[in-house]
Amino acid sequence: MRKRRGAVLTAAGTMIFVLLGAACRDVATPPSATAAEVSTEAETWSPEKADLLFVSNRDGNSEIYILRGSSSEWVNLTRDPAGDNWPEWSPDGRRIAFQSRRTGNLDIWVMNADGSDPVRLTDDPEHDYLPSWSPDGERITFTSWRSEPGDAERANHIYVMNADGSDPHRLFPESPDTSAGVVSSSDGSFFVATRKIGEQGSDVFLVEPDGEIRARLTDDEASNGAPALSPDGSRIAFYAETEAGSELVLVNLDGSGRRSLATGRRSWYPRWSPDGKWLVYTAAKPGGDDADLDVLAIPVDGGEPLLLAGGPNRESEGRWSPQP
Repeated sequence: MRKRRGAVLTAAGTMIFVLLGAACRDVATPPSATAAEVSTEAETWSPEKADLLFVSNRDGNSEIYILRGSSSEWVNLTRDPAGDNWPEWSPDGRRIAFQSRRTGNLDIWVMNADGSDPVRLTDDPEHDYLPSWSPDGERITFTSWRSEPGDAERANHIYVMNADGSDPHRLFPESPDTSAGVVSSSDGSFFVATRKIGEQGSDVFLVEPDGEIRARLTDDEASNGAPALSPDGSRIAFYAETEAGSELVLVNLDGSGRRSLATGRRSWYPRWSPDGKWLVYTAAKPGGDDADLDVLAIPVDGGEPLLLAGGPNRESEGRWSPQP
């Protein structure tokens, strides 16, 4: 796997982007819409009209921003000298979980959707990172490098806690290597996670709540990561990285129907649109290295990529807001 500049290697050996920074809010005033246009927009979801969380270095370090789709206004939600990234919307869209270095190492934090009232949820000497909400918004899973009595060796493990930070405990007895995240099914009956098998690559698995593997969806030498479950629960998107590059991949829940999306760039970290018709993802800028990044979207069923956040800054980790 090619090492990417602009990523941070944690003590767990996990590569996670922590972007470094530049400036300002850009405001563009769109033309007035007619009543008919407003009605149509209310009925049809659009990648250019939805609120988008993303990470950028435009204000001098890694910060979490929101792009207001209704006004094309960029707003810095975190405004902290420490690195903040990996934002995740709560299912109701009212809160955002994220990881931050505000206390020196990586911890899980939560803030309101407007950036107010940031609260630290984890307080452990080891790194806690990659938060993910349960479908009901009552719990948050995360990856941790913390160890417990009886561990044969130090490794990534999946933990779960209440959404207020209480009762953190290890979720799986034998945890997958979740260096690129874990996500729950809508009914909580299984998780989609990654596990490193042997010395090369990592694969995508369906995992029961007790940690038992239900199914292995990939079996190759690629580093497969950041699995994301479609809104209807039928497909999984993830990135597959080899020495030749990194691409977005779709696969059915039973492992069939695998296909790659032609983004034209090295691509990572897919997330679904609320209607299941688009993916938002991070990609290397044309002609740049893997530290020069943009946020784009692409139709799942084929079509040209759409640039959502780019320009001279480094932009990554796009997440669309949930539909009301």
